[in-house]
Amino acid sequence: MIIKRISCQVKKDQIDLFSKLQAQWQPVNTINGFLGQVGGWSIKNEFTACVFSFWENKDVYAYFMNNVHDGIFLNTNQSSTYTSIDVELFEEVFNIQGLEKDIVSILRESNFIRTALSNVKEGRASHFIETQSKVWNSGMKKTEKMLGGEFGSSVKDDKRFLVLTGWLSEEAHKDYMISSFSALKSHAKTELDLEGIIGEQSQLKIPGVSYL
Repeated sequence: MIIKRISCQVKKDQIDLFSKLQAQWQPVNTINGFLGQVGGWSIKNEFTACVFSFWENKDVYAYFMNNVHDGIFLNTNQSSTYTSIDVELFEEVFNIQGLEKDIVSILRESNFIRTALSNVKEGRASHFIETQSKVWNSGMKKTEKMLGGEFGSSVKDDKRFLVLTGWLSEEAHKDYMISSFSALKSHAKTELDLEGIIGEQSQLKIPGVSYL
């Protein structure tokens, strides 16, 4: 699976138009191998739009970029609604199990998305991946409020990773942070693995974004 992360700094007076133009990406739904897309507004910065799309494999994503993307992008002129855009691709390492069994169900049911972008120290990637699987994933699943998610590695940088989880609500994630996060962090010893981490919380949903 390929996970595409898009972060846009939307102009203050263009938020409604950005959301409206997002609806014009609906033709993507017809591409075989497109799994779905979810979007929301950053809780830390209300003008940051966060959009994630999910593709079965690299070939499907390449078909979209080569045959579909530019036609929609140029037709919408959506670039006029934001001041900057950051795009990254990640390849699935494993899925994060929660209340839902697959990414499509997670996208449909989530009201809140938590992401973490981690830069891992040289030689620590294997330990970081193992810790994510054995410590963090099981700990989040025990909350019974996390719907599931994806753990992926950057296509361009083998020391950069994405953790994306969907939650029933922002309150459900806050409960997890209060009740479980500190103990899991201590057990995982994340400071041994990480050079840096950027966390982002997004309240869903951006109108017009697709849910398959």
